[in-house]
Amino acid sequence: MTRELERHHEPCQGAGTLGEPLRLGRTTLPNRLVSAPMERNYADPDGHMNTRYAGYLLDRARAGVGLVFTEATYIRADGKGRTHQLGAHDDSCVPPLAEFVSRMHAEGALVGCELNHGGRTAQSRASGHPCVAPSPIPCEVAGGEVPRELTTDDIHRLVISFAEAAARCAEAGVDVLSVHSGHGYLVHQFLSPRCNHRTDEFADPVLFLNLVLAAIRERVPDATLGIRFSAVEGVEDGLDADATYALIERVHRDRLDFLDVSAGSYEAGEWIVQPGEWQPGFLRDLAKRYRAFGLPLGLAGRINSPEVAAELVAEGTADFVSLARALHADPAFAAAALGTAPSYRPCIACNVCIDSLGSGPVGCSVDPAVGTAEPVLPIPSVHDRPEVTVVGAGPAGLTAARELALAGAHVTLIDEHDELGGAMRLAAKMTSTPEFHRFLDWSAAELERLDVTLTLGKRHEPGTGTPVIDATGGVPVPPNVEGGNLDRVHDLRAWLYSAPPDPRECVVWGADTAGMAVADTLASRGVAVLLIGAEQEIAPDSGRRAKILAVPRLRSHPGVRISLGLDVLEITAGKVRVADGWLDAPGLVLVSQGIAPARRLVGAVATTGLRRSIRQAVAAGRRAAAEVAANLR
Repeated sequence: MTRELERHHEPCQGAGTLGEPLRLGRTTLPNRLVSAPMERNYADPDGHMNTRYAGYLLDRARAGVGLVFTEATYIRADGKGRTHQLGAHDDSCVPPLAEFVSRMHAEGALVGCELNHGGRTAQSRASGHPCVAPSPIPCEVAGGEVPRELTTDDIHRLVISFAEAAARCAEAGVDVLSVHSGHGYLVHQFLSPRCNHRTDEFADPVLFLNLVLAAIRERVPDATLGIRFSAVEGVEDGLDADATYALIERVHRDRLDFLDVSAGSYEAGEWIVQPGEWQPGFLRDLAKRYRAFGLPLGLAGRINSPEVAAELVAEGTADFVSLARALHADPAFAAAALGTAPSYRPCIACNVCIDSLGSGPVGCSVDPAVGTAEPVLPIPSVHDRPEVTVVGAGPAGLTAARELALAGAHVTLIDEHDELGGAMRLAAKMTSTPEFHRFLDWSAAELERLDVTLTLGKRHEPGTGTPVIDATGGVPVPPNVEGGNLDRVHDLRAWLYSAPPDPRECVVWGADTAGMAVADTLASRGVAVLLIGAEQEIAPDSGRRAKILAVPRLRSHPGVRISLGLDVLEITAGKVRVADGWLDAPGLVLVSQGIAPARRLVGAVATTGLRRSIRQAVAAGRRAAAEVAANLR
């Protein structure tokens, strides 16, 4: 044990720069940028690394990331939580993983694997096996299956499974191993009093983790090994900051080479993948106390710009930064952070990525090439700088204009509004989506760099003879009810475009995402709001993480009334009529009843039409640009 203490408790490096090497155990990272073990659902159904997933990770390595983790990698078949999750559960996983590691090493990047078992979160519909856990407490967020309580022998077999998976990763040449001890997965379930109600020896919350670390050290003694853990569980009856710290004090840290600080659990998903409302680097204060343990420290949590990443390392809060969504949106984030690229496509914290994890490959709103079934090919170059007009400067139009300019066209972008962004510009002013402006700001800078001509505040006049991309989207569905033409009734988006002062009270008719966002924003400013809609829940068109703060905030706000499952049948001066009577509804009525496709421009060669989300709009803009470019060759 003395030899291990000398090897594993080397002094951590403290304050530094992102480009400096970092020693972790017997491994030296070339820099302080780590691609976090973000789950993506890209592996083969049998848990094997494949060409698509390898290509995605290789892009991050080529951008300069020093250590690239694959993802939470299941160590046994019943611990699998996703249909296409990466596995290290049997020997068949080794050859494809080894081939991938070899390719990564050729790019100068190190590879990490995070060993994981889902426990009560690993539902049988994904794994094909009944789920197991320390205690038979279901995880409703994951699906609610009641897990079988592990016997003592079961637990000792699981310890062996962790060690065997670690050995497979080491055989494949993986450089760094991490045991996932947070986010509500199996190890965290042993640690948490919410999930561990045992009365045997494993009532001791750290025993299982310590046995796992000992078994891995015995099986692969020279491995660079760390743990990722949640500094807070994020729920009232869970582990708070002090309780977690007390547990990590009892972990056998002499077997560890680093700690990686994250937060949250399944029931507190906003702590795992944070909304855009939260401060960048928000875990820094929780992380600093772990400096006392003398181990190199990693930090996750809303590290969304090179400036924030550099600050965390320079001030000594963390020795390395764990980056997930920032690199998912654009691997060039790493190059920009290291000073080898001028810019990067920014993450907007919309959380479409995490919300799509349960249904298929994880995509990205701002990068249409991410998470697709087939590789997205480059748009072909055009010659002689042909003229192309793009009408509509929302995310679809901005994307089409940029892609065509990159292909070599001279692009004129026209919009009837005075600012770029369309409805996305309106969304950027909402409480729940404050980061949306980052995509618009980046797009504006890209258009200037690419010499795109902007014509704002004017309508397009057809008949120029140049190819036209119609990216105008759609038009609001008017309220088809008696009283729908009253002066107090306004289309929600048109009202926002007019930049009015806040009313004292209002009705938001439509509980879709737009209605939710506006009701939430106005309520936060002191407006009395009635949110009414035919929807059975608030924002059914959004994923859970995208509304994880806004919906509870609306439901608990004393100035907000909510009436769902109701069609508005009539509007009068101060009331609205629904099926079972009249509701008091003073003030403005802001209508969000959907969008109908706009009439296609005459002579347009491609159209984006109506798009329901930013991701769909950006993807449609790129497709339209590819179609035009192909016709111009």
